[in-house]
Amino acid sequence: MIEEHRVRTLADYEVPRPGEQSVTPREHRRAGRCPAPRQLDAGEVGHLLNMLLEAYDGRRPAAQVRALVAPEVYAGLSGPRLPRPRHRTQTIHTCTPAPDVVEACARVEADGRSFALAARFTRTPTGWRCERFALLRPQQPAHPNRRAA
Repeated sequence: MIEEHRVRTLADYEVPRPGEQSVTPREHRRAGRCPAPRQLDAGEVGHLLNMLLEAYDGRRPAAQVRALVAPEVYAGLSGPRLPRPRHRTQTIHTCTPAPDVVEACARVEADGRSFALAARFTRTPTGWRCERFALLRPQQPAHPNRRAA
């Protein structure tokens, strides 16, 4: 039994033979090798927010989330390490204002106090990336003016 083997031409280097299809590198990438990331669900958003909170608290090295965040967010997570309490997400709400955008807000607890968390994720060709991450803390009460008696 004789097996027939076909040799395909290299797209950028050889002229295709008659009856043979030529595939460019760009078409090869579009053909499914790197499919577009699917839509995020609330559970995945919660997982991502917990990872970012761990980096914010210093329990996770910020370098581990570098590929998931924008440079501005990474700069905020990789700043000086101050002792911080452990933040835990309690409730998470998501919305999709545009097809490639997911916005999330969450109630976060730390040391018995509640805080608000806001984040925005955008879809890139390689996956979802956090563009905005803000833990909103209440303002410290101002010192009352002391009156002279």
